Amino acid sequence: MAGGSFDTINRIFDTFAVTSRSRYVYVYDMEKNIARWSPNAVDYFGLTGEYIYNASSVWETRLHPDDRDKFIEYTSVVYSGKKTDPNFEYRAKNKNGEYVICSCRGVVIKDYAGKPVFYACSIINKGIVDNNDPITLLPNQYEMLNYMRQLKNRKREYTILMINFLDFGDVNRRLGYMTGNNILRSTATRLVEEGKNTGRAFRGEGTILAFISETMDPEDVKKLYGRMRAFTRESIQVSGNKIGAEIAGGLIIANDHSVDEHTIYTSAKYALDYSKNHKHGNLIIFHNDELENNKSSIELVDEVRRCVINGFEGFHLEYQPIVAAVDGRLVGMEVFVRWSKAPYGEVSPSEFIPWLEQDPVFYSLGNWILENALKDALEIRKANRDFYLSVNLAFMQLERSEFRTTLLEILRKTGYPATGLYLEMTSSSRQMGMEHLKSQVEFIKSCGIKVGLDAVDFASLDYVRHLPVDLINLVPSLTAGMADNLASKYMIEAITSFTHRLGIRTCFTGIEDAETEKLAKQYPISDLMGYFYGRPCRIEDFKNLALYRNMPRTT
Repeated sequence: MAGGSFDTINRIFDTFAVTSRSRYVYVYDMEKNIARWSPNAVDYFGLTGEYIYNASSVWETRLHPDDRDKFIEYTSVVYSGKKTDPNFEYRAKNKNGEYVICSCRGVVIKDYAGKPVFYACSIINKGIVDNNDPITLLPNQYEMLNYMRQLKNRKREYTILMINFLDFGDVNRRLGYMTGNNILRSTATRLVEEGKNTGRAFRGEGTILAFISETMDPEDVKKLYGRMRAFTRESIQVSGNKIGAEIAGGLIIANDHSVDEHTIYTSAKYALDYSKNHKHGNLIIFHNDELENNKSSIELVDEVRRCVINGFEGFHLEYQPIVAAVDGRLVGMEVFVRWSKAPYGEVSPSEFIPWLEQDPVFYSLGNWILENALKDALEIRKANRDFYLSVNLAFMQLERSEFRTTLLEILRKTGYPATGLYLEMTSSSRQMGMEHLKSQVEFIKSCGIKVGLDAVDFASLDYVRHLPVDLINLVPSLTAGMADNLASKYMIEAITSFTHRLGIRTCFTGIEDAETEKLAKQYPISDLMGYFYGRPCRIEDFKNLALYRNMPRTT
């Protein structure tokens, strides 16, 4: 490891190195993305060695999920050479899986031209984090799941109310993180007061707050939610100033003791998400008619979760052809996941994907889909170097910084060329902070992969202003009824004109007949997809399609 960058790192490291067991040192080469860590840090955090390649991503995987965005934002400012507070705190996981508070103080080292090239940092270990959230002082998500497990084992029926702010990211952007934390703390304190002697409050993922009660019925919870909604709208005080904020709420009644607590948690998050994105914050009860859910829905999701954990039992992939608008030749395919198991039979993804998108197991399922789809598409890509595969990215994949390492490993294992892959962001990506999303997308692009986006409305196109998007999919909910709706026609005309001028590939989906195809071809689009060209099918059947047999070979 001698020579060049390593010599420089070593000299800087030796200058900053200390021997305290509770203090760690690292020196980061910004250009090479390599870092050297002190031996005590290697041992305590379970790093692979003193010299870490792809250093930024490796360390981000150890950060507490609630602290990652703040860490990325802070380091991007520091690495740019801008002046900022040299002290910063966050939580990182040690080799035993325990989060500890890390207090950091760093300095940027510039070259002769004034360009930032190295970052040297000293970290003080301030101790293992307990199971209370440091901002709200509430028990955290893990304590919440443990409590739910205890209630399940005691066969107790209970209700869970989950609340979250409609746009907490906007609060942080306008007022700063400190004010955002104060608002969250005030809301948590009020939730404890309002629910006193009737249940327990918890901090969930992100800015989610939860309240679990064994004694409150749905009507009682509705009243509690009404009081919390009035408080966040009218009574939050920060530094003497009144600040109004809107919240959303989801409620679930847990009365089936055979269902895993993670499934209950995921279902409550689904109701919360529905309230947030579709009902402007009105309380959504998981079992009401509005969601069209019933007891069998939870049982189904619970079984699907188990199948993911048990080696993706019952899952398989199907592919739908994508054709060129200009001449109808096969240019690509999109992958869809399917699941079937007795006694449920073949289950539509629409019956379990919206729930699983809220669950951590979806990260594993998303990676399984990607890896197996690349394996299936490799032979076709070898036959036609212009052929592309389109794969939807799960919110859980984009949320985690370790997905970067996983993505590179999947590409290496499968041998599929990155340039023939489109990774598509779905509407669930809107839940993510723009800075983190932008960082992930830029990494994906740096690998040679193209990035797609589902356009479900005009608001979707705002992402094009911030992100380097290569493909826009016009989804059926956007294009349906164009023949009879003048407003829909003008909307499609505006979107396709916009993407055409920017040189963004555009796929018109939902083509079911020749009339719709003719209508779609009036616009400046690149590709077409729908039942008119072929329904989703397994890869063996895909290769028997006339479209595939007639596909031009470029090798």
